[in-house]
Amino acid sequence: MRKIFDLILVLLIAINFVGCNDKQGRYISTIIPLAEKKPDSALALLKKVDQTKLSEKAVALYSIAYTMAQDKSGIDVDNDSLLRNAYNWYNGKPADSLYAKCEYYMGKYYALNDSSEKALRCFSNSVKAAKRQNDYYTQSLALVQSSVIVREYDPDLAIKFSNEAVGLYNKVKNAPSNNKAYALLNLAECYSFKEGGIKQSFVIAKQAVKQAIAQKDTLALSDSYQDLSAFWSLLDNKDSVLYTSKLSFMYKRKHDTSSVLSLAWAYCDVDSLQASERLIKSISRREYLQYGSSIYSLLYAMALKKNNLQKANVYKDSLVAALESMNSANAKAKDAYYNKVIRKERQRAREQNESQFKTWAIISIIIVSIIIIAFILYISRYRRAQMQRLNEEQQERKRLIIEHQGTQISTMRNFLMRKISILHKLESLKSGKVKQVLLSDFDWEELEVFLNSSDNVFVERLKNEFPNLTPKDVKFLMLIRLKLPYSTIAQIYNIEPKSVKQKLFLIKEKLGLKDSSTSAKRFIEDY
Repeated sequence: MRKIFDLILVLLIAINFVGCNDKQGRYISTIIPLAEKKPDSALALLKKVDQTKLSEKAVALYSIAYTMAQDKSGIDVDNDSLLRNAYNWYNGKPADSLYAKCEYYMGKYYALNDSSEKALRCFSNSVKAAKRQNDYYTQSLALVQSSVIVREYDPDLAIKFSNEAVGLYNKVKNAPSNNKAYALLNLAECYSFKEGGIKQSFVIAKQAVKQAIAQKDTLALSDSYQDLSAFWSLLDNKDSVLYTSKLSFMYKRKHDTSSVLSLAWAYCDVDSLQASERLIKSISRREYLQYGSSIYSLLYAMALKKNNLQKANVYKDSLVAALESMNSANAKAKDAYYNKVIRKERQRAREQNESQFKTWAIISIIIVSIIIIAFILYISRYRRAQMQRLNEEQQERKRLIIEHQGTQISTMRNFLMRKISILHKLESLKSGKVKQVLLSDFDWEELEVFLNSSDNVFVERLKNEFPNLTPKDVKFLMLIRLKLPYSTIAQIYNIEPKSVKQKLFLIKEKLGLKDSSTSAKRFIEDY
């Protein structure tokens, strides 16, 4: 009865979770692994979820899953209105499996919003939690982000973080191969901030190039050459900057505005202004919304090189306007998003209040169901006990039958042994030599009848399953079944004991044991 009460308690707790829409929470939990590998598919599924009907825990799961999918899709985590739900829920729950990831993404948000101190604290929490859970992947990501923050004012610490990240990432099972190249590139960038570390930056960046080539990852290869271009620019080697920028542009799988601008800047630096202009013209007007400030900065620099001050002033004004437009658009987007979140929160609160009555009704119905289930369990347990007793009785009967068969076989074996022993002694008295012990046809028939009746129709089964056996083979195997010693069987056939073993070996193939490690003797005794 105590177990039944425990079951009822567990079911009540489960029902309470069901009343709080835990079903949705479990559904969202299944999407989280998908967010890592197929973020676009995860975002499509999450957009179908009605957030207003989620419990607080489910909202936290939804928030972290959505943030992960956005990040993996290349969308910066620069808005905390959704992520804050997860952060508030998991804060103070460092043992939770998602705590490390939540701290990591909150750290990314703070880093993007120039809150470096808060970002480092979150990344530190993420590293500690991930280490306890042996989550090398999240641990390495948090260390990489930490190195990005500190490398400008403490390059040695950044190099330490980045080295640890590379080592940890190599422990990740089934990790994306391109991330290894990016981990190396981050380490190279950290060395570039250290005085005298630029040579090491080139060494590590070239390792990243080899890694990308080995994995046939053109995107990682392009980014590796882009970093090499940046390192050459630190040495003011414009020709090498242009060369590596060209390689980076060549390995881009599709048109990429940032890579176009990088190559255009390289051309501008070596005074190939016409080539730079051609690249700028390849950028569509819609890209100006996102890259306007970079484009107008380049055009402004080109106008200065041409000593065209009039155009330079025009591009300078366009640059200011682009920056103001971008800031205004970001502010409007944030306002719209916050208003949308507030509306959803209000609607969710209202629907949660309406669902409370339904929850209690469901609980009442389920309590009655639990009582019925408990009664059914009691009946089932009683019947199971009866079946167990019957089974034990059947097993005991089988044991007695087997024991009886064993006794009968032993009796026959002893009978034969006594018969052989007496004949052997008589013959020895007559001539002093051991002669063959003969078994008459009647003896063989009696032995066959005995084995069939007392040993589960042994002879009949043997003949039916192995028709290639001759009558002599069957008789020989009958003696083996009785577990007679080789010496005794040898006396019956008037042969040497080793000849008995040879005969068994020859019969092995007829028993289908040609390629088997099981001996014919063991097979017949267990048959």
